[in-house]
Amino acid sequence: MKRRASIIALAVVCAACTNAAPPSLGPVLATVAVGARPGTPVAGLGAVWVPNTGDGTVSKIDPSTNRSVATWRVGDAAAFYTRVCEPFGSVHSFMGTTFNVRRCDLPSAVVTHANLLWAAGNDTNSIVSLDPTSGRPRVTIPIGVTPFDLAADDSSVWVTSYWDDAIVRVDTASEKIVATIREPGQGPSGVAVSGNTIWVANSRAGTVVRIDGPSNQVAATVPLPCQQPCPIGPTPLAIAATANAVWVRNEQSGTLSRIDPTTNQVVATIDIGAFDGRAGLDAMAVTSSTLWLTGVNLQRVDTRSTTVVGTLDMNAFSLGSGFGSLWVTDVLGRILRIDPQRAGAR
Repeated sequence: MKRRASIIALAVVCAACTNAAPPSLGPVLATVAVGARPGTPVAGLGAVWVPNTGDGTVSKIDPSTNRSVATWRVGDAAAFYTRVCEPFGSVHSFMGTTFNVRRCDLPSAVVTHANLLWAAGNDTNSIVSLDPTSGRPRVTIPIGVTPFDLAADDSSVWVTSYWDDAIVRVDTASEKIVATIREPGQGPSGVAVSGNTIWVANSRAGTVVRIDGPSNQVAATVPLPCQQPCPIGPTPLAIAATANAVWVRNEQSGTLSRIDPTTNQVVATIDIGAFDGRAGLDAMAVTSSTLWLTGVNLQRVDTRSTTVVGTLDMNAFSLGSGFGSLWVTDVLGRILRIDPQRAGAR
């Protein structure tokens, strides 16, 4: 908590320097100003998309120019906050857990799918699609729960709802819900897709569930380790999946676990320290043989040996990968384009 307080204080002191130019040498290739409280960047459809969770918009970054070329509205963030959070006081004072402070994010996540940009409609319990060229809204699909994170396979958008303990699958061709998986008390949060398999981090339960896409059924539940004392469990959140491994970051225990998708078992867990960025926001990015983690430092993990092989002195709330780069949300609310080779990736 002390580190998190220090980060917040730094953001206030340096608010006036958000447009400062990055060093000409080193891993930072560009600094891009976006909207309020940017979330996890997503690359796709020729651009990098940033959910501005504090103002109800999405920013479009052109990777050829490293400029924000459009900002499109998803919903009315101020009205949403007033209706849902303000009656209880400050969003940061009345909500107790690291996830509930994000209850009034809008949009909390975005994903690209079927040549459209999809955003979480947190204020209307829906997902919203936008034309990636014009930003014109295409369709709003009610899902009956408050969205938290989004992922997509070939035919669907998968939505987790931490607050409603549900996982929803939306068929985007028919624009209908085809499955709702209820998980009472589990707290589904991070979601990742690999082929026909969907992996979901259950933050309250301290597990990861494997969902079989063709059947919409939970095929396996993987418990995550937590060293004692562990009063509230490991609290998994960020998750990334490849054909050979599933990676999950456990926020409370400060660990990273690797799951073997052939056995559905945890095969390695390493200490990576606590996440000291924005509460309830975390992400991982996999580039070739390296896994990148956010926090007080940007950490890189060798995926072959499951070891931390280096750090970059950079506060990072969240990150995504695409166009040969890492796209990092920093403490000042900017997006930094990072060259992973200059940052020491192999």
